[in-house]
Amino acid sequence: MESRLIVDGATGAYANLALEEAILRENRALILRLWGNERSVIIGRAQLARFETDVDRCAREGVPIVRRVTAGGAIYNGPGNINWSLFVGREFSAGGIRYLWGVHDVFRMAADLVVRATAACGVETWLEEPNRILSAEGKVSGMAAYLSREGLLCHGTLLLNADLADASSLTQPAEVQLEKRYTRSRAMRIANTGIGSDAFIASMRGVVKEETGGEIEPGEPTEPERTRMASLMTRYSDPAWNLGDPFEGGPG
Repeated sequence: MESRLIVDGATGAYANLALEEAILRENRALILRLWGNERSVIIGRAQLARFETDVDRCAREGVPIVRRVTAGGAIYNGPGNINWSLFVGREFSAGGIRYLWGVHDVFRMAADLVVRATAACGVETWLEEPNRILSAEGKVSGMAAYLSREGLLCHGTLLLNADLADASSLTQPAEVQLEKRYTRSRAMRIANTGIGSDAFIASMRGVVKEETGGEIEPGEPTEPERTRMASLMTRYSDPAWNLGDPFEGGPG
């Protein structure tokens, strides 16, 4: 099966997250997406935005808050970081990259690729299970995943040269207790890797090529992926999806 590399593919926080779900729903092979995003706060599928970020500050500063399809905590997107997304179709299998039905196994598979890519750029990182990639200075990437019968998505945000104070303050969770069904973010020490975005893109492409034994061709989102993204944009730009209660008319 053809493997594809997508660099960016969309513009703006709402479109970027809509494209993530669109590719997940349409993909049947292997896609590596490496993409930047505007300054934004991306919350997990089962979170309440008002307890994971300062909603009023985000509104004042024009910082979009966007709910993603995957679980996990709130993350910062913006200048100085790069998002990586690994999509694997159910029938795909090459080297160590294949469809897995176990989220911890998915995290290990994806983290192995990222750790090898940062090493190729001269930065040692490692997986702290279940879903954090660390360097000696702190957390450099988290991970979140979505598994369906057709395929899987595992994605994360690698800190390159971000404004760490801004990233931390925008993702500071409120110190309140919520029902266990709501996922809470955890404040952790974060750190930049100092890697350039072009270097990381080249390294990740090389690691995936090495692992699968085949070329990963640069490409763009397909027409079905773009059509699906367009159909999802209504939801991803809707305050009810992004700021509402995920268990009361939010994520389906």
